[in-house]
Amino acid sequence: MPEAAPDPESAVRRYLAWLDDPASAVDQEAVARAEAALAAATDPIDRLHAAAARERARAADASSIATAFVRSARAYAEAEGIPVEAFRALGVPDDVLGEAGFAVPSSRGRRGPSASGTRRARSSAPRAPQIPVGQIKAVAEQMPKQFTLAQLAEAAGGGSPVTVRKAVDELIAEGRAAKLGPDANHTGPGRAPTIYELR
Repeated sequence: MPEAAPDPESAVRRYLAWLDDPASAVDQEAVARAEAALAAATDPIDRLHAAAARERARAADASSIATAFVRSARAYAEAEGIPVEAFRALGVPDDVLGEAGFAVPSSRGRRGPSASGTRRARSSAPRAPQIPVGQIKAVAEQMPKQFTLAQLAEAAGGGSPVTVRKAVDELIAEGRAAKLGPDANHTGPGRAPTIYELR
């Protein structure tokens, strides 16, 4: 029997908590079970599968958290009278808001049709190259000690914002990176980017 979809408020709360602290979405009990299974495995194939299960548990299911937010955020915002700028102020990326059906002004001067035309405008725009999470993680480990998601995406040669964020979230969950917070030296328009640090 499929798991029931979370109610809109729970979906929005979980996504915002994950944005603020990706490690909060990791089921630590599942990680402990997976690590115990890996330690107990002796057959090489069993160890391979156990290691894969451990990596999945450490990474959390970021895509399902984002998907639930995309399905629920607009209805929740309309019911509660929350403007799109409030989500942006809490760090929700514009591409995620666009997928959720919000009309988000372009920061690059290109303004597509709002509301009903959001998906069409996005689909005609050039997409970032599809780069696997593992490849982005490998690039991240070659970055300077401190970096932003935009700097990582540039160094990796592309990748969607969601994929780049997922790669960094996995590094954080694995204890190989940490989220430091907004760039204190940021100047100019817009919100300061978040700084991440390699461990």
